[in-house]
Amino acid sequence: MSEYGLYAGAYAVFLLLFFYLKSYSLRKWLGIALVALGFASIFMLPPFIAGFDLGIASTYAIGSGSALFFSRTRYAV
Repeated sequence: MSEYGLYAGAYAVFLLLFFYLKSYSLRKWLGIALVALGFASIFMLPPFIAGFDLGIASTYAIGSGSALFFSRTRYAV
């Protein structure tokens, strides 16, 4: 898979999560989990597995998790 395809796929998943996930607690815990998973994969896994760039996935996981966590009150009533 090309590098641009990875970028597009990760961005599409991020947009789906960001706009359609409305539960406060789910946004909070998914954000924390994504940030932890992103940092863990940077420090514990090799940079490439079967041609898949984990650096891109880790960066998007950290960014997506941070965005979900800090915007968790977006849909609060």
